Amino acid sequence: MLTLSYGFKKPEDGDTGQTLFDALEENIQQLNDHLHDGIDTPKLNSTALVAVEQTVTAAGWLASGATGHYRQSVTLPAGFEFDTIQIGFRKSTGEVILPTVEKIDATQYYVYSTDNTLILAVVYGG
Repeated sequence: MLTLSYGFKKPEDGDTGQTLFDALEENIQQLNDHLHDGIDTPKLNSTALVAVEQTVTAAGWLASGATGHYRQSVTLPAGFEFDTIQIGFRKSTGEVILPTVEKIDATQYYVYSTDNTLILAVVYGG
């Protein structure tokens, strides 16, 4: 039995019976439990990830505080928590902007603007 770089077992000529089935069982368990942490499997490259996007519409802006200031509450997509993600904002033109963001709770936040006609594409990452 040949042990590969991340601990998977590769049968060789002559490996039969219980040895083969034990290795198969270990490989299946490792596939189930792996973390892509560079120890039990290779680390994932960021190009392997798919961005999760959400739209903040113009219809949701509400007056907030001083005249000409607006905010909108946003609920994060399922599986995301505010304290463990990064949030990026783009205008419909593709221009990246950095609006003020305020946490409401683990799954909601406010985004602030001085333009109540603004439509934002929001991109979430870990």
